[in-house]
Amino acid sequence: MNPTLKKFTALTLCFLLIFTLFAGCKAPRLDGQDDPSIYINGQSADGLVTVGVKGGTGNLFEPNSPVEIVVWCKSEKLNGQMAKITVDSSQADFYKTYELTLKGNFKNTVSFTSEKNGIFNVEVELPSKERYSFNLAVMPKNAMASDEFYYGIQPYFTRSYLWGEGFCLPNYDGEKSIELMLDAAEYMGINLVREDNVSWGGMQSGAYAEVDLSMQDFIINKINERGMKANIIFGFNADKWSVADRFKSTYDSNKGWTYMPNLDIWLDYANKVADHYKNNNNILWEIWNEPNWEPFFTGTQEEYFSLLEATAKALKKANPNAYVFSGGLAVAERSSNLPYYQKAAQLIADGVLDSYGYHNHDGGDTYYDNMQLMTSVTEDASLTVGGINSESGVYGGNPALLACKALYTRAAGGKGFVSFAFRKSVTPENDINDYAYFNEYLQPTESVLTYSTVIRFLGSAKLEGSESSQKNLQIDRYSANGKKILVYYSLGTKSTTPTPEGKFTAYDMYGNPIELGDTISVTAEPTYLIFE
Repeated sequence: MNPTLKKFTALTLCFLLIFTLFAGCKAPRLDGQDDPSIYINGQSADGLVTVGVKGGTGNLFEPNSPVEIVVWCKSEKLNGQMAKITVDSSQADFYKTYELTLKGNFKNTVSFTSEKNGIFNVEVELPSKERYSFNLAVMPKNAMASDEFYYGIQPYFTRSYLWGEGFCLPNYDGEKSIELMLDAAEYMGINLVREDNVSWGGMQSGAYAEVDLSMQDFIINKINERGMKANIIFGFNADKWSVADRFKSTYDSNKGWTYMPNLDIWLDYANKVADHYKNNNNILWEIWNEPNWEPFFTGTQEEYFSLLEATAKALKKANPNAYVFSGGLAVAERSSNLPYYQKAAQLIADGVLDSYGYHNHDGGDTYYDNMQLMTSVTEDASLTVGGINSESGVYGGNPALLACKALYTRAAGGKGFVSFAFRKSVTPENDINDYAYFNEYLQPTESVLTYSTVIRFLGSAKLEGSESSQKNLQIDRYSANGKKILVYYSLGTKSTTPTPEGKFTAYDMYGNPIELGDTISVTAEPTYLIFE
C-alpha cells in the first residue's frame, strides 16, 4: 500500500477490531425517500428542495435514453418560480440549458438525451440563486466480465455495514448503501470485490471459541448474489490472546492487528472458517495484507511463510477448489521480496496456492519501470503464473492511468486487477478519497468511464498477445466474438505508429467512436480498434 495511506488504513483497521456487533448507519434520511425511483444527489441549504435523477442505476444511464433531472419542491413557497438547469459534458461535447417553472410540493423534471458517453455535470440554480451541482454518467451497461480476468474494486462494504454515518451513502443505511454500490459495480461489469474481512475479534471472542460468521456471510452473500467473486483478505489479529507468545510482553493494542498470531489458535479459527465456506467456490482468499511491510505484519518472513502454507492447506483441505493466493506485497518491485515470491512459487507448484498477490500504487512516471523490475524478481523466483494486482491506486483518480494499469496488468499475464478505492467516505476526509471512482453520493468520475470501457471491450475477450511491448508503445491483441481487437497505449511518452490495415471502428478511452488517419497518436489515453 502507498505510504500516504498508512495512517488512515492503520487507524481504520484498528477501529474494525473494536466493532464486533452490527451497528446500523445513522445518516439522516431526506424527505421523500419513499420514492425509490429517484436517486437523491443533494438538498438545498434550507431543505425546501431536493435534487436528483429518476430511473437509471444510481447516477449511471444508457446512451440514447432520456435522463430525467428532478427538482423536488417541498413547499408551496417556490410555486411559479423559475429554476435554471445547465447540463454539460466535455467527453460527449454536450452543453444545454433549461428553464423550469417550479410547482410547489411537486417533483419537477426536465430530461436530456446523449448519443455519446460522458460524465455530465448538472447544475441547478434555484430561485434563491443558490446553486447545486452533481455528476452523472452516460455509458452503456456492460455484461459482467468473465473469469478469464478479474476486474476488481475495493468498496469497503464491511465499513458501511459496521461503522455507520460517513461510510454509508448519505440518506441510506448500510444495507441499502451496499446494494446501491453493487448496482453501480454490476452496471460497470465488475466481477470481483475485494474486502477487508470482518475482524477476527468480531467473529471469535477468545482462543478456540465458537466462530460467528454472520456479518462476513452478509457481505460475501451480497457480492456472490450478483454473480461476482469476493476477494477476502484473510488475516489480522483479534486481541492480545491471539498473538504469538513472543509478542505478548510487548503487545501494543494500537498495532495489535499486525502481529503474527499464535499459529495453533489461528489454525483453529482458520479451519472453522474454511469448513464454513467449504461449498463456496466464489471466494478468492488472500492470506494477509502486505505481509512484507511492518505496518501490516509484525513478524519474520519465516513466520509469515508458515502461516501462509498452513492457512492455504486448511482452505484447500476443506475445499480443493478454493482459490487461494499469497498476500499482496507492498513495493512489489523490490529485490528483497524475492523470498516471498520463491515461497509462492513453491506452494503454487505443490498445488497449495493458485496465485500470488502484489500491489502497485505507482504514478505514471514510475509505474512501467517498477513493473519491469517486479517481473524480473518474479522470474528469478521461477514464478510462471501471472499474479493478482490486488491493490492499485488511481493517483488522484487519473482516468487514463487507471485504464493503462488495468490493461497492462492483463497484458503482462496477470490474473486480476483491483483498483483502490471505489467511493469516497463522507467523513473523515483522508487520502483514500484521492483514489475514488465515485464521490460520497455515488456521483461518478471519469475513471468510471475509462474502467468501464476496458471492461466493455475486453471483459469477455481472450488475450492473444502483444504486438508491441515497449514503454512508449504498447499494442495488445485480443479476440472476442470472432473479432480482433487491438488496444494502443503508452506507459511513457507519446509515440506514433502506422494505422493497421483492415476494416475497423476506433474508440477513445471513454468508448466514443473516433476517426483515425494514416497514423495513430499513442498516448496514456488508450485507443481501441474493433475489427469487423
